[in-house]
Amino acid sequence: MATGNAETMTEYSPSQLARLFDAILVNDVVDAQVDLPPSVTLDHPAGHLADGFAISAQLWREGFDRTALLDFIDRLGKGKPPAAEEQLWFKHVRAKFKHLRFAFVLYGADHICPRIFKSMTTSMGLLQDGFRNDRPGAIRRQSAVLRLILTRPMQVSLRREIDRVALDSAVGFRSFTLAQIGELRRTLAKPALNGHGFHAARKIVSRQVSFHDDMRTIHPTDEHVAMSRYLSAINGMMGQYHDELVSRDGRGEIDYGQDTFALPESIRIRLETLVSRYP
Repeated sequence: MATGNAETMTEYSPSQLARLFDAILVNDVVDAQVDLPPSVTLDHPAGHLADGFAISAQLWREGFDRTALLDFIDRLGKGKPPAAEEQLWFKHVRAKFKHLRFAFVLYGADHICPRIFKSMTTSMGLLQDGFRNDRPGAIRRQSAVLRLILTRPMQVSLRREIDRVALDSAVGFRSFTLAQIGELRRTLAKPALNGHGFHAARKIVSRQVSFHDDMRTIHPTDEHVAMSRYLSAINGMMGQYHDELVSRDGRGEIDYGQDTFALPESIRIRLETLVSRYP
């Protein structure tokens, strides 16, 4: 059952937004010293969940500069490789998009990201892979997609997707979380994965990191901090492995979409420990 929509969102202070973004920037850092709590809280007030979507949307809204992004895409289109500082800037912009995409799936009543916002975040990821791995064709394709989505009519529709999202109840969020953990358990039961299966598992981990980042910022507890850091370690390890697989795919050594591979043991052990804390 939905609990409301984004049109009544709370506003957060610059310091809260800064703390959230600081957490996001380290959500792929491996910290071997962090352990999990003996069990994970699944029941969260609906108001806390609405707060999670609100701060995610505000972080995106105040950190998204349409003109700057168009300028960046135009420079890429002219064949100019992005400088290190430009790549970092784009990474930070994309991080805010990704965080809001996770928020749609976490807190929305239907637990999906709306079509236009999803298309934009997907294209940004493919564009980043393109210039990181020197793929001019991918850069041209994704630049064209992003130019279309960045037109003013499309941006009006995108913002409408944010403003009109229906938020889930506490019961719905609990069910969704348990379903996600069930997906991870089924993944761990497989001896090998293809690229799609690996990516799906990584997205579950990334969404859970973002949830605990939201909560540690606006409703902090020791559990949220510990979960955020533990999940960040898994997220970072999976991100590094993803980059390795994409690089090998680009060199023609593997077919990322078709070939299967075993999860690295270091990732598997951490995921097994994680799911053991849930009922």
